[in-house]
Amino acid sequence: MKKILRILGISIVLIVLAFYFLAIPHFVGLITNYDRYTFEYVTESPEMVKNYGIGSNRTPADYGFPNFEEIDYQTLTDGLALNGWYVPASKEGIHQTLMINHGRTSNRLKTMKYLALVKEQGLDSLYNIFIPDLRNSGKSEEAKTALGYEFAEDIVGSMKMLKEEYSQTDFVLWGFSMGAMGSAVAVNRPDLVQFQKEQGLTVHKLILDSPLSNIKETARVEGENMGIPNFIFNLAWGRFDKKIDNWSDQMKFSYLLSNNKLPTLILYSDTDKQTPASILEAEIEGEMNVYPVLFKGCEHVQIYTRPEYKDRYTSRVNTFLRSDDL
Repeated sequence: MKKILRILGISIVLIVLAFYFLAIPHFVGLITNYDRYTFEYVTESPEMVKNYGIGSNRTPADYGFPNFEEIDYQTLTDGLALNGWYVPASKEGIHQTLMINHGRTSNRLKTMKYLALVKEQGLDSLYNIFIPDLRNSGKSEEAKTALGYEFAEDIVGSMKMLKEEYSQTDFVLWGFSMGAMGSAVAVNRPDLVQFQKEQGLTVHKLILDSPLSNIKETARVEGENMGIPNFIFNLAWGRFDKKIDNWSDQMKFSYLLSNNKLPTLILYSDTDKQTPASILEAEIEGEMNVYPVLFKGCEHVQIYTRPEYKDRYTSRVNTFLRSDDL
């Protein structure tokens, strides 16, 4: 009997150790790891090209901006190689840049199509445009990510580069999905806010399309959909939280958009499965600086590509970017 109990005890210990050292890292990896979507991966797939809504377009020149520049630079804190497109304004002396930030499992080809909106509305007379590949995307370096925490470093690193190379000091951040969370984190994370202050960098407005609005709640819901038990989720989340300096409780719009009350335009759909409207609406309730616009029946980050919504989407963005008094 003692031998059986000893074997049973050893088996339980081995199971616990395997769970802690194998299962928990696996679940954390589901959050931090995903394949880098290169240009070739997208352009060689007709299905991906259709999803990105770019047709045969491949660079800003295809949207009427032949004088664009492709820039290599580094992110702010860990030296990762980044790459992006800079489109100078149609007028001289413009020191404000509209930065368009893609989301997870994406790259700048997906956000490039919004140059059509910029061109049609003449917004290039008011803004320079910068479209980066954030880490683990497009032509930028492979890396783990953290639901927008490190995207924020890339965004501020882009702002730093734009000041050094093009004397840009004023910004509007237009983010999609995880890029929206990264944009909101960029203007709230204390170390990044302090850096911007020291460098004379100012973000004036946010546009957030199909945004990830509460990282823990969204991950919890997705975990439930995957059949992950709640106690495993909590253990994995605790491990993940340590990777982002225990800042996950701040990565929700109820904190981010109230802590820094920038004018914020939010464009979202009631049928978005990746970033549920119910979570977003709970996060922004009562925030007077937030201007939500609902589009019914759209998939994730596909509002602008819907013909019946293109004019309304364009009008909202154009008005927001031109208005000082909302």
